[in-house]
Amino acid sequence: MQHDPNAHTQVATVPLPAELTEPLPDGASTATIVARTAAETALGVPGVHHLGGIAARAADQLRKQLGRSAGTAGVQVDEDDGALGVQVAIVVSYPRPVLEVAEEVRKQVTAATGQLSDLPASVDVRVLDVHGPFDEEQSPLGRATEAATDAVKHAAETTGEAVQQATATTADATKRAAAATADVTKRAADATADATKRAADTTADATKRAADATAETTKRAVEATTDTAERIRDTAADSLARASEQAADAASSAKDAAEQARDVVVDAAESTRQRAADTVESVRDATPADRAAAAADAAGDAADAASDAADAAGDAVDAAADASQHRPEQP
Repeated sequence: MQHDPNAHTQVATVPLPAELTEPLPDGASTATIVARTAAETALGVPGVHHLGGIAARAADQLRKQLGRSAGTAGVQVDEDDGALGVQVAIVVSYPRPVLEVAEEVRKQVTAATGQLSDLPASVDVRVLDVHGPFDEEQSPLGRATEAATDAVKHAAETTGEAVQQATATTADATKRAAAATADVTKRAADATADATKRAADTTADATKRAADATAETTKRAVEATTDTAERIRDTAADSLARASEQAADAASSAKDAAEQARDVVVDAAESTRQRAADTVESVRDATPADRAAAAADAAGDAADAASDAADAAGDAVDAAADASQHRPEQP
C-alpha cells in the first residue's frame, strides 16, 4: 500500500484483510469510504500489528448491522452535525514505541480523511494491546472459539443496550400515545359538551321563538276577534238606529196619512153637509123637477165625498202597513 509522501513516514506494503479487499457497494456513504480508507491507512503504518481485537471487531460488526455508524475492522466512523469522528483501535508490535506508533496512525488517518471529505474530522487512536514474541499465536480453532465467545459477549451487551433503548423508546412512545389519546379524548369530550350546549341553546332559542310566535299569533287573533266583535256591535247598533229611524219615519208617515185621511173625511163631510144645506135652501122654492135634479146632484156630491174619504182611508192603511214592515225586530 502506498502512502502520502508528504507524511515523511516509511512506505511499506502490507497484506490487507479480506474484508478490506472486497469492493465497496454502490452508493456507499462518506462515512463508509472514510472507514475503509482509515483502516487501510492505519494498517500501513509501521508498528501496527493489526486493527482492533476480536471483541472490538464483533462490536463494530454489530453496530454496523444496527446502522448506528459506518465501520470496518478496528475502525468506527460517526457523522454528526456536519463533522466526522474517527476511532481507530490498534495492536502495536513489540518493541515499537506505543505512543509514536499511535501518533503516526493519527497523522496518517487524519491526512487520508482530509483527502476524502471536506467535513472537519477528529481522529482518536486507541492502543488495545502489544503483540510480541512472548505471545503465542492461537490455533484457528482457538481463535474461532475466542472470537465466537467475545462476539456472543459483546452481542449480548449490545443487544441488552439495544433492548434497553427499545424498552425506553417503547415506554416513551406508549406514554406519548397515552397522552395523545387522553388529549384526543378530552378534545372529543369538550367538543361533545360544546355541541350539546349549542344544541340545548338552539333548542331553547327555537322554543322561545315558537312561544313568542304563538303568543303573538294568539294576541293578534284576540285583537282581530275583539275588533270583529266591535265592528259587529257597531254595525248592529247602526242597523238598529237606522231601523228605529225608519220605523219612526214610517210611524210619522202613518200618522200624517191618518191625519190627512181624517181631514179629508171631515172636509168631505163638511162639504157634503154644506152642499146639502145649499141644496135644501135652493130647492125650497123650486119646482119638483128642480128639486129632483138638485137631490140627484147632492147624491152625486155625497158619493164623490165618500169616494175621497175611502181613498184617504186606504192611504192611511197603506202607510200603517209600511210602518209595521219597517219596525225594528227586538233583540
